[in-house]
Amino acid sequence: MMRKYCCILLLLAVVVGNVQAQIVTTKLLPQRIPAGFDRVKEAVSEISGRNGDSKIQVTPLAATDTTATFEIEEQGLSIETVVDDEKKFNKLVAEAAKDVSKPSIHILHTYTLKDKKLKVPPPRKIFFSPEYGVTWTLTLKKIADKETELVLNYKSIAPAFAKKIELEFESDTYYNNKIVKIAVDDIRMRHLIREILIDQMHVDRDYPAPTYPASN
Repeated sequence: MMRKYCCILLLLAVVVGNVQAQIVTTKLLPQRIPAGFDRVKEAVSEISGRNGDSKIQVTPLAATDTTATFEIEEQGLSIETVVDDEKKFNKLVAEAAKDVSKPSIHILHTYTLKDKKLKVPPPRKIFFSPEYGVTWTLTLKKIADKETELVLNYKSIAPAFAKKIELEFESDTYYNNKIVKIAVDDIRMRHLIREILIDQMHVDRDYPAPTYPASN
């Protein structure tokens, strides 16, 4: 089924250097996989660290006979998650909506001179934060004996990534930096989770799933 990307503007408070930013997130759509609820729930608990280019850390939060909730921290590498050019930001966000290899998050920030009296603008600090992190909430719901629904919801910037950005901004000698917009897309994580559950752990098959060592 083709996914329709519909942007929803949510005005939420995001604590990164005491800045209030605008969150731009796609319409997060549920996906269903042909596997039993208990099998999927057990498998999700074991997917931490399985993927090479994006590490996933899973923390169980709550469970009943038909639902389960997990906190998932996505950790990835990209040199283009934090930018100060809105045109480039919009381009990156558009690409991320179509490409599962792109980061799940992009951040736009602005900057202003600390010393307004300077006649010659000093050089801009180059921010380099290749390791990004996003915290999601994953909810599982039993639909049928062999059908389980998965829903991802964006929770926040991962604490380590937020702290890294804050420290980078604070170390800027000449400019005050402010995050104004954060764009989040779940296409990468939806693809990644489905790939791990189906292609690696084979939760859709009747026989027990093979065990794979977690990647370092």
